[in-house]
Amino acid sequence: MKKYMMWALACVLSSCTSVRILSFEELAPAKYNFPADVRTVAVVNNMPELSSTSEKGVLTLGELNADGKTAAEALATSLADSRYFYQVVICDSALCTKDKVHAALSQEEVKKLSSDLGADLIFSLDRVMIHTAKEDVFYPEWAMVWQAVKVKVTPVLSIYAPFREKPLHVVAATDSVYWDMSNLPSDKQLMAESGQMAASMLTSQLVPCWKTVERSYFGGGCVEMRDAEVCVGENDWKGARELWTGLYNRYKKGGLKMKAAYNVALSYEMEGDFDKAEEWLDKAKSLLKSGSDDVRMLALYEKQLKARKETTLKLNIQMSRFGNKF
Repeated sequence: MKKYMMWALACVLSSCTSVRILSFEELAPAKYNFPADVRTVAVVNNMPELSSTSEKGVLTLGELNADGKTAAEALATSLADSRYFYQVVICDSALCTKDKVHAALSQEEVKKLSSDLGADLIFSLDRVMIHTAKEDVFYPEWAMVWQAVKVKVTPVLSIYAPFREKPLHVVAATDSVYWDMSNLPSDKQLMAESGQMAASMLTSQLVPCWKTVERSYFGGGCVEMRDAEVCVGENDWKGARELWTGLYNRYKKGGLKMKAAYNVALSYEMEGDFDKAEEWLDKAKSLLKSGSDDVRMLALYEKQLKARKETTLKLNIQMSRFGNKF
């Protein structure tokens, strides 16, 4: 008994835990839901025909359009790689010509494309707009200005069904990248790379995609906390939880009890039991001292946990076509 009491005291004295960062891959739901009977989709190039591009090595500042053929191919490839739909087919021949400016597809055109391509839905890539402008980027930590060209890419895509007169959805996204003035692309290179960028932006809205997310947890300090860290590194959340739960049950109050409860909440989230995670997070919050530095950390995790619980409900609907095996 005396030996145990001395060990417990050592644990309290060395319980100077610190915050650890955990990174993991999470399957995020798409913005749009498609019924499970939508198995084959077709990507069509409905972008304006390009005028002749500038000479090699020259970048035009102002407004540009990406190349429709390469952008449509990039989007079809990206969707096919996701393996969400049974089949992705492509019609990269321009629907728009010099004699026919860009316009929304009529229901007759959609029906014909659907019949010819054997598609349940038509993904019409309407525009990939590019805006380039010089911009000075200031870095306070270096006290210097970096001269660059800001490239803003805005793809627009319409989703058609043969039984609807108007698009089911019009999907748009905007993102920017910076190019160093000393290594600027030509118009041709920029158009090709912007098409790839647009494909990635649209894919993340159309189908579930993997993304890297981070969580914070408490590590170090006493033996159990350090052993639990080893379990986390081996993805053994059950083993880590047993150690954290033992610590929680040992103390009536205090920071170590709060941190153990918080970590237990995280372990349940990692196993997909969000109700248990919320239950243990509430326990951790009840042990917080007013003015504690850990208040913000728990508030952030509460927000992250709530968001993941909501997105998982949406993801389950979208992945039902695979029996939710993901």
